[in-house]
Amino acid sequence: MSTATTSLSRSDRIGMYATIVLGAIGAAVTVWVTITRLAEVLPGRDIPVLVPFIGETATLPIGPGGAEVPVEVDQAIVTVTDPAPATLFALIAQPIVVGLAILAGILLLCLFCFNLARGRAFAKSTVRIVLTGVVVLGVGWVLGSLFQTMAVNGTLSAVSDYSYDGVLFETDFTAVFGLLALGAIGAAFQIGHRLQREAEGLV
Repeated sequence: MSTATTSLSRSDRIGMYATIVLGAIGAAVTVWVTITRLAEVLPGRDIPVLVPFIGETATLPIGPGGAEVPVEVDQAIVTVTDPAPATLFALIAQPIVVGLAILAGILLLCLFCFNLARGRAFAKSTVRIVLTGVVVLGVGWVLGSLFQTMAVNGTLSAVSDYSYDGVLFETDFTAVFGLLALGAIGAAFQIGHRLQREAEGLV
């Protein structure tokens, strides 16, 4: 039984193909950012690491005549001169994992838009694309967060000679809401696919 197609307007198809073009640009930018970061960390020395802080203060020369003014610091770039092997591994793995996850997500988005442009919104392949996107981005988020935390804690341990307690787990939980939304979209397309098959059986 063939899967029915839903014809889109010309402007909608143009919008889908434009999204694919933007996705290709985003993929190129992702590759460039990943390569740039790897160029910083692969030498293994003098690596800049963005480190989050909680309740820490510092002084900056922003007062009258360049006077020092205390400010609250929530993140800062810390340079680790000689990271431990585990820290270096995390510093290398984090941009690779995140970069691959983003590239895979962009590829799936392009395939999704291509299916929509062809009028195959509720085809089985479209449902699989959405659900695969949930898995890929979820794994990328978990592993990326894990390696980021390892890198941050290892950096703080290296610069403080293990005298400063780092973060237990550092991540952006905004991604969780994105994954939940994507999962809901996948469920909606799965229901649409089932309803379409039932409707085709009645014809």
